[in-house]
Amino acid sequence: MPYTVVGERRIERKTSASRFLSVVVLNRGGRFNRADYFAELQSAGPDEIISIEPAGTPYDVESLANRHGNLRFLLLHSDCNRGQQVNIGIQEAHGRFVLVLWNDMQVSAIPGRVFERMQEENLLCAVPVLRNDRNEVVPSIQAPAFFKKLLRVVSVLPARENMPTLFPFDYTGVYNRERYLLTGGYDGDMTSSYWQKMDFGFRVHMWGERIRSNQLFRLSCATQPPPEDVTPDADYRVFYLRNLSVRYSGDHGVLPFSRFLPFHFRVGSGLLQSFRLFRAVQSWVETNRYRFVQDARSVTDLWEVQER
Repeated sequence: MPYTVVGERRIERKTSASRFLSVVVLNRGGRFNRADYFAELQSAGPDEIISIEPAGTPYDVESLANRHGNLRFLLLHSDCNRGQQVNIGIQEAHGRFVLVLWNDMQVSAIPGRVFERMQEENLLCAVPVLRNDRNEVVPSIQAPAFFKKLLRVVSVLPARENMPTLFPFDYTGVYNRERYLLTGGYDGDMTSSYWQKMDFGFRVHMWGERIRSNQLFRLSCATQPPPEDVTPDADYRVFYLRNLSVRYSGDHGVLPFSRFLPFHFRVGSGLLQSFRLFRAVQSWVETNRYRFVQDARSVTDLWEVQER
């Protein structure tokens, strides 16, 4: 995805690389007061801030970049989805850890214990306790479970420390940059943010990664988080094959051909179209077969969610 960088590229690393933090800001809604916003972000102590700017050059990027030596803007040349924006930001970041948040979110500080916990437990991502515009805690923990062979994902409150979550709510969290890039990140070919996050969440857990909440890590949102569109679409078909249809066999993952007809009848697309997609995903699973350490059924065993 082509983009232009405005601001200082050379960011000196601190002596302790484990403490080096980048912040990636995703933009939505109004511009708010950007000068004050970036000044507040600076107070949280990051070593660099990267703002992902949608297509159409904002008028203030050069003056803001000149004002803050560790602030960079990535000006996208065309529209791209949220997962692509996260991928670009984390790839461009210099930090070992990367905080991804939105321009309507505020963070006062990130305690060092958050990074220590991530290193101790080899976490891919630590997610915050998030409060909405009414100062209510958002049910941001995503807990999957199978009920009568149907997958359900329930959003629950982060009621205790270190709760597992399937994926970062609204893409927000502190990511371990190296581990994230090794997973391939979010699938930029998916246009549905919901199925993009679902695909990321199941994939990384099936590959042995962990995403946990941290009670010391708190963010507040000036607006109400937007509702998710969970409509099954073309992205759902890819998600279903690449995650729910994979079986773990001893020491590797496999997409058996016996899964083709159940998939075809479930998604309801043309036979040839279903077969081509099935073969493409089957090839992908074969390429990545030894990265799997469990299947989707095993992933859901991490959570204890009672059907209501």
